[in-house]
Amino acid sequence: MASIDSYLHIIGIELLLILAIVLPLIDRPAPKRVLSKLFLSVLGFMLAHFATHALPNKVASFIYSSHPAYHSIKSTGPKRT
Repeated sequence: MASIDSYLHIIGIELLLILAIVLPLIDRPAPKRVLSKLFLSVLGFMLAHFATHALPNKVASFIYSSHPAYHSIKSTGPKRT
């Protein structure tokens, strides 16, 4: 059984493909602007999601480095990937 994350990847890719096909077919500027913003929003979300998959330790250390309360916590276990 596939995970919910896999389903979200598939839905996001399908949405990007549909928007990429529909955008050139629209002539009026207002709907085209709305769909362009939607396309860029979905693409940005997918890229951010990819970054969290590809660089989990780097993202976590960046987030926790800005919180002084977490500086004193030292992990004794192996590094997570």
